[in-house]
Amino acid sequence: MDQYFVLAPDGSEFGPVDLPGLLQWLREGRVLEATRIRKNDAEPAPADTLPELAVAFSPPPPPAIPPFLTSVALPAEFRSWEFIGQAWELVKPHWLPLSAMCLITLLIGFVPCAMFVIGGAIYVGVSRAVLGLIAGKPPTVGMMFEGFDRLGQAFLANLVVGLLVGIGTLFCVVPGIILGIMWMFVNLVLAETDLDFWPAMEYSANLTAGYRWELFCLMLACLVVYVLGMLACGVGLVVAVPVIVTAIALAYRFLQARQAAHTA
Repeated sequence: MDQYFVLAPDGSEFGPVDLPGLLQWLREGRVLEATRIRKNDAEPAPADTLPELAVAFSPPPPPAIPPFLTSVALPAEFRSWEFIGQAWELVKPHWLPLSAMCLITLLIGFVPCAMFVIGGAIYVGVSRAVLGLIAGKPPTVGMMFEGFDRLGQAFLANLVVGLLVGIGTLFCVVPGIILGIMWMFVNLVLAETDLDFWPAMEYSANLTAGYRWELFCLMLACLVVYVLGMLACGVGLVVAVPVIVTAIALAYRFLQARQAAHTA
């Protein structure tokens, strides 16, 4: 069996160790890409040049996102009002079940601590319904309860995001806004992947990179839609909120398409 010796920067040598032991050192952070390794009697070489260690140093594959379908053509450029217009056209034929979801979520919020505990799972279920709507699948009220398979991860995601955004908001507001934009797609990611909450947050942050100003403008446009819903005696919110959620999901699909085109 091959024996490996790890050379420290000061010239000291550790080993011998077999390959499983060396891989364990790598996982513990004791061996890095540039760490010089001597294999048997060969000349020392950087760890990432050894074929048996190359896989361990290769970047992790991107999260597995199912092929996504859209029943509307995504804009060529990021345009907030175009997303909102497309969302309105998608919501109109299905306003009744989507409005019912909005009302049920509101009612659950009146139960003490209910949304704190199950809110994340509800948001995941609604996200699945909206992503299905974008793909051409009619939504049903029952879909909003289909996110409980992600209850634990959704709870942790919404707890951590809420805490960090809240702390960021205390520091001149702007950091909280930036963090909120970075993680605005977390529930959508949880809805269609098996990622745990932290990788889902990382995926959302990576997806928003380079488009955070545009996403901020989208949120301002959504605020206008929300206010218009409020002006309609508040009743308009049961339509305005589904339009807002659908517009955000369309932006999510747009950024995924852009990311896929960039990495192709």
